[in-house]
Amino acid sequence: MKEEVIVKLERIADIWNHFIWEYDFCKRKIKFTPDVRTNYFGAILGYFQDTFDIIFENKETESNSDRFSNQISLLQSIYVQQDFIEESLIIFKCGIDKGDLKKDSNYFINRDIRNELVGHPIRKYKGDIISSCLFGYNGGKGKIVYLRYHKDNNFKFESMEFPISEIIERHKDFLNKYFDKILNKLKRILFDFSKEIENLENLIDNKSFDEILTISKIFYESIFKYDFIYDQESLKKVYAKKDEHKRYQNLIDKFYYDLKSSLKEKKEYAIELFEPKKEFKETNIGIPTININFEKTTKINSLEKERPVTYHYELGKIATKRTPMDFEFFGGCLKSKCAENKIVLNELEHMELNIYNDIEYYSAYRLICSELKED
Repeated sequence: MKEEVIVKLERIADIWNHFIWEYDFCKRKIKFTPDVRTNYFGAILGYFQDTFDIIFENKETESNSDRFSNQISLLQSIYVQQDFIEESLIIFKCGIDKGDLKKDSNYFINRDIRNELVGHPIRKYKGDIISSCLFGYNGGKGKIVYLRYHKDNNFKFESMEFPISEIIERHKDFLNKYFDKILNKLKRILFDFSKEIENLENLIDNKSFDEILTISKIFYESIFKYDFIYDQESLKKVYAKKDEHKRYQNLIDKFYYDLKSSLKEKKEYAIELFEPKKEFKETNIGIPTININFEKTTKINSLEKERPVTYHYELGKIATKRTPMDFEFFGGCLKSKCAENKIVLNELEHMELNIYNDIEYYSAYRLICSELKED
């Protein structure tokens, strides 16, 4: 029963983490207040995930106290999830307020049960008793039963009974309805964002480098986190030196490549989030028989194979700022592997001479990566 709402919540979480939280363009489409900037919406998502089992798994109990504890947890979890739905609808500007929710039977029936039994089991108004309630012992696993004495009924005894399955079903319908409304709003946001991505893709080859940086800052700022010196000021300085040496042009080319690739991937991901999930059906096709020629395998294993030379370990070590001693060691290992490659040797020397200059260090580093095809 809970799988459907979990899938929708996970989709909302994905959009929040990979779009709303990342891009100012998307933030401007919602109520992204200073409070929301603290990412308390992340806490809301976590609370939903932590309480789904409480709501959707009706556990066996051996005592009345355990049963009452489970029922209180159920009603209270539903109550808080309702509040968080209300908060989420406000954050995403869905045009639905608490007054609208109060008209929804899937909201107010469950909320009234919780308020009467858990929130205010003894209710007073201006010092006068309005009602009193206490748990009943004859509900069993499948029902919430409580005894009520209410002013409107001249405080005559009433036995209130509510099947737990109906409470859960109402809440599931409530979550589905308002998760859908949130997702519909997010779908519109991603559609608009995808249009902006397309506009940026069309501008890349037609605008100056400075203009591309400015537009990216407004619509696609995550690109500046892709590499060590992808901040705007560093990129401008590298671009100014692009005709001085291959290392600078190489880094600019890499920035353009990363920008185009990232835009394409982000747009595809935005579309994928709202595509129907593919269902994989089981077939009767058996697992194919694998015939192993042990004699041949033994011969292959017995042959000594020369392993290809790899560089990613050394490159990974010198990718972060190193002390001169560290660089001498790991750079020395790379030099010994690339003794015949003048480009790599020259760039390693340039890195060593500029170990505290980010622009020079990482421009040379990226040229080495390109030369060794380890990008």
